Amino acid sequence: MLEDLSIEHLGIQADQLSETEKEKVVQELKKVNPRCSFPTVVIGDQVISGYKPQEIKDKLGIRTEVDDLHEKLRKIQELKGYFFNIDREKTYELLRALLVNKDRYGYMACPCRLASGDRNKDRDIICPCEYRAPDVREFGSCYCNLYVSEEWNIGKVSHSEIPERRQVDLI
Repeated sequence: MLEDLSIEHLGIQADQLSETEKEKVVQELKKVNPRCSFPTVVIGDQVISGYKPQEIKDKLGIRTEVDDLHEKLRKIQELKGYFFNIDREKTYELLRALLVNKDRYGYMACPCRLASGDRNKDRDIICPCEYRAPDVREFGSCYCNLYVSEEWNIGKVSHSEIPERRQVDLI
């Protein structure tokens, strides 16, 4: 991700080091991340454990198309009572997938369903899909957990698996 964003960085592939070099890297890593999990990203005095692209971008002050999409949709959908999942990484992963589908098909097909590439056949799964309202009403979340109710976000609604409402012949 840092390479794709042309961010100057020092990347160390610990698994490709000699045993001696690997031990040195692990000892240094334990100073900032005692769990010694990978990847570990250090930005100034901030340590990010695990691959959390949105958190990394936020810390670096980088905005991308997905940030603009998030802001635009949040303003529109919250007025309608639909909120983004509070798991920012999951939310941004789904928004990135919507943008991939927009590039691929010309429309933002639900990233959790198989799109045909035919806008008319897929109109029921263009995000927000036609199943979102009944899913959020009944389960507190849409099928892919992008849009949720406030109650779902604060844990007042159980986070159960959402059954597929799309007809089999449309899949």
